Amino acid sequence: MHWSEPYIGLPWQDRGLARDGVACWGLARLVYAEVLGLAVPDYAAEVASLDNRAKVATVYADGTMLGPWRSVPESEAREFDILVFRRAGLDAHVGIVVAPGRMLHITSGQDSAIVSYADGRWAPRISGVYRHVALVERARAA
Repeated sequence: MHWSEPYIGLPWQDRGLARDGVACWGLARLVYAEVLGLAVPDYAAEVASLDNRAKVATVYADGTMLGPWRSVPESEAREFDILVFRRAGLDAHVGIVVAPGRMLHITSGQDSAIVSYADGRWAPRISGVYRHVALVERARAA
């Protein structure tokens, strides 16, 4: 069984952080904690409401997200990398790479699913790919 299977079909919830309801970043946090044993910050807590996309965008744009993250070229994306997407012109959505060109993500009103990020609606919206520093270090040690 692929690590992503238990995360398919989780319900969406604004600012959700648990299996009974997750937002896009909550899904990423859940995967990182349960699969990788890594606690990552709750960037959504830094804004008053996920409806205010401009504030969410500043979390990414001002480097807040870069703390434990390293930017990688999209062509080098691999499992567990975080994909950041523009929505309404702002960096306000994330997905998790599960395989080349495929991501686990969740959007408002839909359950979590695996979809393509290499083509279709998400491809032109990619604004960055980030790898957790712990994964960079694990790869070096291997």
